[in-house]
Amino acid sequence: MIKVAICEDSRMDRELLRKIVTYLMQERGLAFQLGTYESGDALMQDYEKHPFDLIFLDIMMSGLDGLETGRRIRQVDVQAEIVYCTSSKDFAIAAYEIHAMGYLLKPYEPGRIGAVIDYFMLKHPQENRKFIEVKSHRKSVIIPFKDILFMESDNKVVYIHTTTQGNIKVYNRLNVLESEVQDERFLRCHQSYLLNLQYVAGIVNSDFIMIDDSMIPIRKSGRGAIIRRYKEYLKETLRNEEITSVMN
Repeated sequence: MIKVAICEDSRMDRELLRKIVTYLMQERGLAFQLGTYESGDALMQDYEKHPFDLIFLDIMMSGLDGLETGRRIRQVDVQAEIVYCTSSKDFAIAAYEIHAMGYLLKPYEPGRIGAVIDYFMLKHPQENRKFIEVKSHRKSVIIPFKDILFMESDNKVVYIHTTTQGNIKVYNRLNVLESEVQDERFLRCHQSYLLNLQYVAGIVNSDFIMIDDSMIPIRKSGRGAIIRRYKEYLKETLRNEEITSVMN
């Protein structure tokens, strides 16, 4: 799971960068969490409890500027990758002194941001895990996250329903497999079910309908929160489609 932060005091620039980064990460099939901050002070107040792997940091901000924020991050975290964002090339040397991984000039270009994300993945290949490896019938089976429709638990057996390999029987606990697919697409909607939101066709009464016509129950406890999560995923998907149409 890649933890990404965007620190930008311009609401318009912050939202644009959030949309572009979200689209590019999803396009690459990467598991990630993204937090946004409107100031360096807000980022630092949250940083000790919630450190990040990749930080897009605006340089020209009121209050604590990006360079000073970067210095403070380095005092507590030497591993995080910092990408500076600015409309001027004048701060390149200062950014180098803070060991920034990248330097983005505004206005933001998706191609350059994509190159930054790709470079991050080259430097941190362990973050690029987007598959699960399981034992089935004494054989090791690799299943990409994107191929998983849903997982169904039956006591000590889990059936992994896929789009490419049929149904795979695994002797394991659903809780264990859930911990191995840390990806925003997956939702534990029931004690016995973990589904991939990208393959949900809709909701009828208290069930999710999958694209293969499977009916997945939604548990009573927390049902409202589960449905809200699904709707938020739909909205984010639609926003990303809008970004795609704009970039094309």
